[in-house]
Amino acid sequence: MSTDTRPSSATSAALAFMAVIWVSPFAWLLSNAFDTGANGQLRLPAEPGLGNFLGAMSGPALTQFWNSMFIGVGTATLTLVVGSGAAYALSRLRIPGRNGLLWSLVLLRMLPPTGILVPIYFAAQSVGLLNNLGIVVALTVLNLPFAMLLLKNFFDTVPVELEEAAHVEGASLPRILWRVVMPMSRAGLAVVWFFTFTSAWNEFLFPLLFSRTEDAFPMSIGLYSAFGRNGSIEYGFLAAFSIIYAAPAIAVYFLLRRNMNTGFAGVGVKG
Repeated sequence: MSTDTRPSSATSAALAFMAVIWVSPFAWLLSNAFDTGANGQLRLPAEPGLGNFLGAMSGPALTQFWNSMFIGVGTATLTLVVGSGAAYALSRLRIPGRNGLLWSLVLLRMLPPTGILVPIYFAAQSVGLLNNLGIVVALTVLNLPFAMLLLKNFFDTVPVELEEAAHVEGASLPRILWRVVMPMSRAGLAVVWFFTFTSAWNEFLFPLLFSRTEDAFPMSIGLYSAFGRNGSIEYGFLAAFSIIYAAPAIAVYFLLRRNMNTGFAGVGVKG
């Protein structure tokens, strides 16, 4: 007696409907991005070309791209460097109340950004950091608690015996960190860098307040300000700009995917 496992017509129709809902925005984005005469309709490109992408990667738009790269890469790298040092110290040094201190920082980070925006703004203003460098510093401060928490968990799994053996062989602390601890914690380092980069890349609130001129805008603000510019909406430019805006985060994911997929497994086993 055979059992029919084929989906019913209602199930197939529901799945097809969900597929159309999912694919339609991406289809609209691609069709308008490659249509130099885009009018905002979902259609095959009437005037196909790369003019929209050239416009989205030239002039102020190109400057905004590099501003976003500076903020994203700068925040992720600074957070990783500072967070790694602090997390390693919390993992190896018997500091009284270290867990309480770490969790206190994490709980403070759970406050909404709007709740701490005013003191951060005036602190940055007092030291002349109402610019992209100030955005990097502010976002680094906000991302450090979770970075420290995650990295400490990774460093805790690295066997201390391996570090002691390297020390007996004459290795210095920087060499032990570079040759032993960091390679065995690369999954955690990759995860922290990736999520910090994407968070900084997508940040809108702090750049909106810290960036004083259009030349200092990152792409998140540039995309917002492009709506209704010159009294009209350039659908082709916005579609191409959106694709370029999404591309770096996707590229970073694929570059770090192998390290991130290792998760917490294989970091080290004490014995």
